[in-house]
Amino acid sequence: MNNAAGNIIHILADQPDFLRKQMLKNRLKEFYEMSDDEKSEMINMALAAVPTIDPNKLSILFKTWLELLSEFDAEKRGVMFQTYCMQILANPCSIAKLDFKSLTTAFVSLDQVQRERLTDSLHEVLLGLPNRSEILKIIPEHSLKTVGLK
Repeated sequence: MNNAAGNIIHILADQPDFLRKQMLKNRLKEFYEMSDDEKSEMINMALAAVPTIDPNKLSILFKTWLELLSEFDAEKRGVMFQTYCMQILANPCSIAKLDFKSLTTAFVSLDQVQRERLTDSLHEVLLGLPNRSEILKIIPEHSLKTVGLK
């Protein structure tokens, strides 16, 4: 898979909204067809690529990703969040350079139904993790409060 995720993220970040949305939707569908190992590798590469993207573009890309993710069923959202959580726990410094303020702002800009779907799925995943406190320690308090985890 090389650095396919990183390349895809950079390409998506540079696309106009109508192209970015369709391309990202297709990538999400492909993600759910991957094996667990491939999913983990894809998330690792995505986490490595994210800090290299312009924060303004990343915020727009993140919002699009959240909008699309909220359209999937709860099980698929759970798979995505659980895979991210497991990879972050395996490498906590992978999110050290993220601008949580802009990502949180992107989340808040979603409509209420989208936010509720996403937070419900995130809460469910975190409740199922035996070491959820480790994840909560590395997320800024402002972001935790925004998603109802503090």
